Amino acid sequence: MGDWNKAIAVFDEMKFPLDCNEFEDKIIAQKTICLLQLKGMEFNYPFGMYVRGSYSPAFTKDYYDHKLEFKNLSSGSLLSDYERVIVKTLDNLFLKNAPLLEIGATYAYIVKNTNRSPVEAFRIIKETKGFYRDTQIAKGISKAKEFLFEPTKKDLEWLKKETGPMQQASIKSMRH
Repeated sequence: MGDWNKAIAVFDEMKFPLDCNEFEDKIIAQKTICLLQLKGMEFNYPFGMYVRGSYSPAFTKDYYDHKLEFKNLSSGSLLSDYERVIVKTLDNLFLKNAPLLEIGATYAYIVKNTNRSPVEAFRIIKETKGFYRDTQIAKGISKAKEFLFEPTKKDLEWLKKETGPMQQASIKSMRH
């Protein structure tokens, strides 16, 4: 049994009244809850892979069973300060963009739940989401990584070494 009240609190924080008669709204809702759950928020919804990526039939049942509450953003449930920060971070990254959420949540689900490497997950996304432009795929994956995968100290050191010369050249060119 999932925590649909908490899901409504998430959508309230995002100012997103879910209309379960709108296909795009359902994509946004499914992928948002999946990504938040992958980040560690507890909703207790089982997700699996379906045609449009990560999907929870139990969550679908809840938003149909409680469609007025989802549409009116009325739950009585409150998020912690930490959870509100996580929700705002996700919302600011993805901006309720259904394709980016679909790509990002699918990629993240594959990497975190199927023991596939990021390279394999990228290949799967390219094969299954070929109806999206390459730029959308790159952007969706990048946003999922930014949201979920914290860089290690080693990653940050490598990045500094890798981009340092380019940053210096850019600064130098701006002076001329």
